[in-house]
Amino acid sequence: MDEILFRGSQRLEAIQIQSRVLTTKAKEIFETYIAQGKLYLIEAWNNPHISHIKVGVTEGSIRLISATNEFKEKIIMFMNPKQMYLAFLNIFGKKWTSRDIYFACGGLIIGGVVGLSIGIVYHKREPILRYMQAIHCTNYLGAESITVAEDAFAPYECINNKVLVNVKAASIQLIDIKICKGYGRNLRRILQRMYSQSNSDLPIILGRDCTGIVTDIGPKVTRLEVGDEVWLTVPFWMPGTLCQSVLVEENRIGRKPNNVGFEGACSLPYAGSLALSALVEARLDSMNAGGKKVLVEGGCTPVGCVLVQLLSQWKASVTATCYKRALPVVKALGATDIIVLYDISTPTDKFVPDNNRKEQNKAFIEQLENRDERFDIIFRTGAECECTEEELGAFLKTEGAFVSTLPPPIDSDSYGIFRRFLLYLYINIKYKLQNILSLPINTYDETHLCNITLDRLSELVEDGYIQTVVDKIYQPQDIEIAVNHIQNPNSIGSTIITFR
Repeated sequence: MDEILFRGSQRLEAIQIQSRVLTTKAKEIFETYIAQGKLYLIEAWNNPHISHIKVGVTEGSIRLISATNEFKEKIIMFMNPKQMYLAFLNIFGKKWTSRDIYFACGGLIIGGVVGLSIGIVYHKREPILRYMQAIHCTNYLGAESITVAEDAFAPYECINNKVLVNVKAASIQLIDIKICKGYGRNLRRILQRMYSQSNSDLPIILGRDCTGIVTDIGPKVTRLEVGDEVWLTVPFWMPGTLCQSVLVEENRIGRKPNNVGFEGACSLPYAGSLALSALVEARLDSMNAGGKKVLVEGGCTPVGCVLVQLLSQWKASVTATCYKRALPVVKALGATDIIVLYDISTPTDKFVPDNNRKEQNKAFIEQLENRDERFDIIFRTGAECECTEEELGAFLKTEGAFVSTLPPPIDSDSYGIFRRFLLYLYINIKYKLQNILSLPINTYDETHLCNITLDRLSELVEDGYIQTVVDKIYQPQDIEIAVNHIQNPNSIGSTIITFR
């Protein structure tokens, strides 16, 4: 034990000696660097270049002080009442001739006219404030944040290729409910600022399509005239159409079919554009759809109604899903076979128990298995069933395709401040490069929502290939009832808000 203590004390002493040596060396090194630093500073201070700079600074300071004092003396001299009086007498104290008086009066008149003209030219025009009724979302807390505003700012001035439309009717879609929950909010904030549509993403007017009459056009508009009956549709990030007046680009507008009214036609611009886009994605048209087996999941949704009608007209074998209430409608639209879904609606139509949803999915899969069919295309247009794409893929043919018309998830909705800033930079740089290089501009604007698609829809309606399907028509003050109705799985076709 004594030996252990002896060795431990020896080691401790050795450590203490080493610590003292290291401290001494560190102190010496530090003092050496301090001394060298002082030498460098002294050399720099005595350097000829530094001395020249010091002399220049000193001379500049002296000149500045001298100029300041001189300016101060002149100000004091000119502000002296005695000096001002003498100057006044020098100008006006002499005897004025008629010529002097004429020149003075002429100068006053000419100066006044010139000053008044400049003031009129550069007068800041007061903004014209007009108000309208609009249905908008005030925050991202869900359908409860939808309100009716009686004093929303109304657009009034058309520039470039803009068109002002007096809205007669607009539809409300399920995507409007998603927007109220924050769908696309970061992209909306960036794109609206980039296109100078709004400095804030809230409040946002809801509605993705409408029908109305053109009341004004910009100087670069070529296809439309004041008084035209039109319909239009806009992407999710733009201000909506559930209001009395909208101002949009010409390429978003098409002429309304002549054989349908404003309320009926309003069921087609957004839903019909989605349907035609889905058919393009599925590579189906009137030439190759004949004999194809197609499943339309959600045959009574606005998009489903259009798909069922077109595919039936094109001689495809259409199987559609719907609830019992919509059975006669889907059959009248031309569906070859109908799968009636298990009704899970509750009295409030807002809450669906999970066990009921699972029972519905199970019943739907069982009906597909009992049919023992394989489909060329499966279209998902509604959220009645929550069967996954993999589950439904089991009922597709080898080369079959699954196409969804539901709004896809947007990753940027979950971005924080830093990632939003990077996204803002990326979109702006990309937009400017596309402008400089004259490339097609894609700004997340769902390019199928355009006048080309709307004109195609108008032809299909006028030729009798598509009929409008409207379930309910409400006034703006009944928006809460309308919102509850479109969330009810038993709703059929489109729900319309009329502004007439």
